[in-house]
Amino acid sequence: MEIRTHSKKRTNNFFKKSGDYAKKTMKKLAGFGIILGVLLGICFLYLMYKTWVVFGFWTLVWTGLLSLISTTYLGNLIGSRAENNGVITYNPKELPKFLNMIVSLAIGYYLYTIISVPSISSYDYIFGMTYLVLLTAVPILFALYKLIRDRNDFIVIDGNNLKYRDNDENGDFKFTDIAAAEISGGIKLTFKDSEIVTIKTDNMNFNAKDLLSVFAEIKAKLPEEKKENVSNVI
Repeated sequence: MEIRTHSKKRTNNFFKKSGDYAKKTMKKLAGFGIILGVLLGICFLYLMYKTWVVFGFWTLVWTGLLSLISTTYLGNLIGSRAENNGVITYNPKELPKFLNMIVSLAIGYYLYTIISVPSISSYDYIFGMTYLVLLTAVPILFALYKLIRDRNDFIVIDGNNLKYRDNDENGDFKFTDIAAAEISGGIKLTFKDSEIVTIKTDNMNFNAKDLLSVFAEIKAKLPEEKKENVSNVI
């Protein structure tokens, strides 16, 4: 009995020491993360300040506004809805995104011409190029990657069924099994058995116009919506 008691004490002490060590390690990592976050924030703010000096404040303002208008307007320029024999398909078009990339490239090239003049110091040139790489080249490359990756994604409303494809993720549901739908991180479907499935439209190149359109069509197909519509008519 005495041997077992000592063995248990040693085991408890081991777990206690391990727990204390893990807590200390987590505190150190959290402190390191905070310091790293502060340093990165300071570096980013300094980069913004230097880019204002290099490019000029108003140059960054009007190019930023142009980029925002391009993203908002061109992104919603062409709808993706198509209907054939009663089957409604939403397959987002690549052209609006491609046109927006061209606008971003043009803005990036214009900003590059500002820092490529001989009067710009090598120090300012480095900061200017850092800005262009981080806030122009990287976003364009990521957008191009998403455009290629998500080109075959779709949502289909086929009679009483809702189908979708998000890369390797596929779904085929009956509207009669869906209890509710809402826009939350995409299109969130709550089923009658309490299962929840979210169609992540942000990952499928859907613009705001198409998202609202397909959501309205899905809602109209739900049994509860049909009951409400009939009641309103009566």
